[in-house]
Amino acid sequence: MEVPAFRRVLRVLLDRYKPKNWAVGLDSFEALMSIIVSQNSTDLVTGRVMKELAARRPVRPKTIAEMRPETLVEILRPAGLARQKVPKIQEIARAIVEKHNGTMDAFIAAPAPVAREMLLELPGVGPKTADVWLNLVAGRDTMPMDTHISRLAKRWHLTAATGYDAINEDLRRYVPEAERQAGHLALIYFGREICQARRPQCEVCPVYDDCDYEEKRPRGRAAKG
Repeated sequence: MEVPAFRRVLRVLLDRYKPKNWAVGLDSFEALMSIIVSQNSTDLVTGRVMKELAARRPVRPKTIAEMRPETLVEILRPAGLARQKVPKIQEIARAIVEKHNGTMDAFIAAPAPVAREMLLELPGVGPKTADVWLNLVAGRDTMPMDTHISRLAKRWHLTAATGYDAINEDLRRYVPEAERQAGHLALIYFGREICQARRPQCEVCPVYDDCDYEEKRPRGRAAKG
């Protein structure tokens, strides 16, 4: 897919999903926790368990670091993989308390490349989590990429690269800086709803005409159950 075609696709998806920055109004650490909790979960469930947690305890590094792991597991269980996520979250909380005075102010104040390295130094924080946080919380120019965006990039021939950073670099040439925040969310929603891994819903695809995926189904052919 050439750049002009991709830009048309992106405009359609932005108009369809009208993505909003869900991190607005959240404490910076609470937003980081939400990103981690959301892994292998849905937005609805993530929002529900984070609301339950906030009702019980302030979602701040010191408080989370000192909580009983069993209590945190109980609250986060509906989001899945709680026993794997809780140790990671508490390690991150302790690191922020011990090395950053219990706040993420230094992460927000630092230049984007420095802030990204600081995030990657936190236990268990990878490039995707760092880029999402920088984009949504710190308002930095990053192009977060998850499995949905990576799949779309390959199907639409936006990249031939492998690996997070290499694919990410190619994507930045297609997505304008001003649209990277809303754009990455719109691409995720589209990948979840329509251009799915196993059964892309080609028959209802709003960008079918610009799609150059070799295996897309003809319009009149319904998805098989």
